[in-house]
Amino acid sequence: MKAWGLTLAWLSLLVSALVVVFILKQPKLNNDILALLPKSEPRLQQVEEHFFSANKQQLSFSFRGENAVKAYDDLEQWLSSKHIEPRFKLPEISQLAAFYGQYAGHLVSEEYKQAIGDANRFQQYYFSQLSKVADPFVSSTINQDPTLATAGFLSEAMTHMQQFELQDGRININYQGDEYLMLFVQSADNAFSINQSIALSNEIVAYIAELESRYPDTQIRYAGALFHTAANAQQAKFEMTLFGSVSLLALIVMVVWVFRSINALWLASVTVISAAIGGTIALISIFSQVHVLTMVFAVTLIGIAIDYAFHGMLDLTEQPQGFSQGLKLALVLSLLTTTLGYASLFFSPVQLLSQVGVFVVAGLVTAWLCTRILLPYWQVGLTINTAACRLANCLSGYLKRLTHYRVALSMLMLVLLSAFALLKPPVINDDVKLLNASPADLMQNEALHMSLLGKDNGQIMILFADNAQQLLVQQETLKATIRGLNGTAVMLSDLVPSKQLQQQNYAQLHSAQQAMSVVSQMTGTPVELSTSMLDLNAALNSPLAPLIANQVISNNTLTASWFMVTGVNKSELMDLANADPDLIVYDKVAMISEGLSHYSNSLLVTLAIAITFALLLFSVKFGFKTACKQTLVLVLTTAAVLLLCSALQSQLSIFNLLGCLLILALAIDYLVFYQVNNLSPSNVLAISLSAASSMWVFGMLAVSKTPAIFSFGLTVLVGLICIYIFAPLSIALPKNKEK
Repeated sequence: MKAWGLTLAWLSLLVSALVVVFILKQPKLNNDILALLPKSEPRLQQVEEHFFSANKQQLSFSFRGENAVKAYDDLEQWLSSKHIEPRFKLPEISQLAAFYGQYAGHLVSEEYKQAIGDANRFQQYYFSQLSKVADPFVSSTINQDPTLATAGFLSEAMTHMQQFELQDGRININYQGDEYLMLFVQSADNAFSINQSIALSNEIVAYIAELESRYPDTQIRYAGALFHTAANAQQAKFEMTLFGSVSLLALIVMVVWVFRSINALWLASVTVISAAIGGTIALISIFSQVHVLTMVFAVTLIGIAIDYAFHGMLDLTEQPQGFSQGLKLALVLSLLTTTLGYASLFFSPVQLLSQVGVFVVAGLVTAWLCTRILLPYWQVGLTINTAACRLANCLSGYLKRLTHYRVALSMLMLVLLSAFALLKPPVINDDVKLLNASPADLMQNEALHMSLLGKDNGQIMILFADNAQQLLVQQETLKATIRGLNGTAVMLSDLVPSKQLQQQNYAQLHSAQQAMSVVSQMTGTPVELSTSMLDLNAALNSPLAPLIANQVISNNTLTASWFMVTGVNKSELMDLANADPDLIVYDKVAMISEGLSHYSNSLLVTLAIAITFALLLFSVKFGFKTACKQTLVLVLTTAAVLLLCSALQSQLSIFNLLGCLLILALAIDYLVFYQVNNLSPSNVLAISLSAASSMWVFGMLAVSKTPAIFSFGLTVLVGLICIYIFAPLSIALPKNKEK
């Protein structure tokens, strides 16, 4: 009863501390993957938030077939019932004509400028435009601007701004001989949680399937971040549920088979639960915001914490009076080395790694205290199965024979790994696209929609300026440069010319008396040009706003605009950006990949620091010669894992390096316990249980379809096999029993 009372009191204390910390700190869980990346410069960060934050809630749909209009209307109405409204409510041409007509004489197209220089040429141009009775731009603007300058400007601007036409308010696109309708919608919510994404995605996909069965001759494609999030999350949840259930069942069977006691299973569970609670307490005490991926990768704590329970329980089955001195020493050394290794993450520039370091270190200390304090009180109920004892003796004998060939095996491994590294050196590829586990049909939908919008070969650029007028002038200059490179660019200045250009247009029209006389003769009244000039504020508060509001930001701190460039190589655009500090080539995929590269570099440094810490501590306790042998094992294991995973995957990712971090921690534990307790059957059995449990918990992830999980699981699986073979090679067996 005392054991039960003390254990329940321990757990109650931890849970109470966790509740108190939660109440005092009120931590927030962050699930935004982009929040993990190094922050952009302040002005770019502000621009990203303004321009692209809403993209996470945007969904796009394309319709093709005889009943595309009916399917479009049905889906739009159904989405509206879910409070998902159209994102772009484009203005009518009559509204744009009425707005631009106020600035007649200041807005002129390139074709109009060329015609106005010669009276005869202008007369032909003018009558040609008048003959276009069905032209909506001419019919909508002629009453306000009989010179037809506004009609020409509006027609040219709309042609540049959009690669599609509007039919009864629907976006219509002709692509490779087929007619498509496109619908863009956006949720009113700021973001979708994972569960919301899955639920809403399933509803939308089911309704689209219903529409396609209702209109069998119509094809509907869908795309958007929502569907990617849902697809990846559903796959991950299925795999984690399956793998977790199988792993838990395997652990239960393994522990009960070895110890023939439910008490052993209870103690192992208490140790892991204590470690998780202790790590969480430290994490939320230090950080006000915890990222969800911290908890995902901090689960590696299980693989280390359960080792303490296995070693402690097996030692207690052999010792009549509590833990042996050898186990106490091994537990302390294991805690110190592993803690120092993970403590190197404290100083990582990446907050995710810092949080993982805090969680694991605090969890290990808690697991060590739990093992030292609670396990001795359960000693009476702990026994080892006879079959497990025979297995331990068999494994111990095998490893002893293996150590006789440690020099030859070490040299052979060095030669093989060196040759392998020279023939096929490992490559770390941090391209974020390689981590995408979205279904192929969803990726095809995304590619189709990019092609329909003409963005499949375009490049986004961002231009900064001191004020709105300077921005427009710089855009007009840049557009001329891009045109000289045989490229095209859709810019804000296409719809809102700078005042400088408007003044030039006005002067040109005012001086073209002969050309304007043609207009006077047709209307019977003198031509009157407006004295008002268009500015950005007026455009942002007009029917033009839906076309430009998401392209520009102008406030007291900065003015900037983004635009799409096509037909120019990215290298040439980079040259333009390098020559102008206010111009940026914006490639989010490349930025995320660069952030992952920072992670990879930080993890490589962390691995090196952890190995150095282990060398120093091993030198102090076991001597420099033994420390060198153990460090050689760590280096061989790390190299073997990276080379083998690189061969199996063709390239490595950051998740392979995260797996190496866990393997290194387990390797240090195994080396410490082997060095202190040698190859005794109970020690070998404890390490074998540790390796088997880690394989069940993490190794099964190697069959995952999610690239990140697969890479992590494969690394752990390969690493456990390597360290189980290599670790005994560092042991110097005693020459006789007395020694």
